[in-house]
Amino acid sequence: MEPLFGLDQQTMFKVNALLLIVFAVAFAFAGLGHKDRRYWGYLVASNAIFAVAFMIFSRQINGTPEALLLPNSLLVIGLGLRWRAVRIFFGHPSSSVWFLVLSLVMVLGLMLSPVLGKGLVFGLTNAIVAAQIGAIMLSLALERERLPSRWGLVFAYGTIAASSLLRVVQGLLLDRGMDSLLPADIFLDLNLIAAAVHISASGAFSLSLAYERSVAGLRETALRDPLTGLYNRLSIQVLPEIVKHRGTRDETALVLLDIDHFKSVNDSYGHAAGDEAIKRCANLIRQTFRDDDFIARIGGEEFIVLLPGKNVNDAYRLAERLRCAMEAEPLVFQGFSIRLTASFGIGISYGVVDAQTFPHLLERADRCLYRAKASGRNRIEVEGRAGSTNLVPAVIRPATAHPSRASA
Repeated sequence: MEPLFGLDQQTMFKVNALLLIVFAVAFAFAGLGHKDRRYWGYLVASNAIFAVAFMIFSRQINGTPEALLLPNSLLVIGLGLRWRAVRIFFGHPSSSVWFLVLSLVMVLGLMLSPVLGKGLVFGLTNAIVAAQIGAIMLSLALERERLPSRWGLVFAYGTIAASSLLRVVQGLLLDRGMDSLLPADIFLDLNLIAAAVHISASGAFSLSLAYERSVAGLRETALRDPLTGLYNRLSIQVLPEIVKHRGTRDETALVLLDIDHFKSVNDSYGHAAGDEAIKRCANLIRQTFRDDDFIARIGGEEFIVLLPGKNVNDAYRLAERLRCAMEAEPLVFQGFSIRLTASFGIGISYGVVDAQTFPHLLERADRCLYRAKASGRNRIEVEGRAGSTNLVPAVIRPATAHPSRASA
């Protein structure tokens, strides 16, 4: 078959090699000073290997199987490095063994092409490439991190995967008696065009993927309390979005707690002691509640815990466990033993928690906290009850009092 688009295929190989080098340089600069330098390093190495392979291919159109051993092996190694880059970027383990094995299989196939037939070996070679690309696409698609650019990468790899599968069909079905393992035909034209699209799109989306993570990291930092590492008050504004993505069910409990007499800790032992008290409380909250519960420090000594899918009994039981843990062991600071207790208010929502309903849920929990403070502190008050007990009723009535926020 003659080239359909009249492309100078040798030139196209060289143009693609140049594109690969350009993006390799961009990746190298992007990796300077970054903590994920291994990710960028693998991308640079894979692009350099691809560029060498493309330059060799440009001189071996209609070449012999022996002449195509090296560039095809380089393709497999380069794709293996791309796969490792993706795995490392998302924090997963990876191994070099499988793509080295694939390289050996490809070399063996090329060496046996006189026996097996060029069409079969051509199809096998492209099937190996397509399988590697498919593994990369699957790894990207299964990631849970919310980075939209990964879908752009799936598209970029999908273009070259489709081209490789077309060449598998060519080798196994359409042209089994082909004379060369790199025939200058329409399929090569399509492959070169797909390669140009892939190189440009994968390069751009690899850069934007890292940018999106940086932005997400800055956003996460802005929502975190530097003293405790918990979410901060600003995070309340995006809490409904966080809850939505955590799959909140119909029932949601909110625990609001405040360290008792915190001002006296600062006045008597200094602000450093106050900081230690806050960190001690934050650590106990982490130990008591699950990782997928939303925990935030929203004031100097005030914390909230949102419990998706938890009922009042669950929330009360966990709050009581935390209250007992705080009371059981005093904070030791510079030789002083400081007794810490906390007061709790628990609100409950029986519908979806969103931007409209959450402020009302927080307000109801705040009223309960006020009652706990007014009733002597170191206690738990539940929405709809006048006092705390170890048995929370199944039916919760809405609170009617509207006091102001409790003081420490």
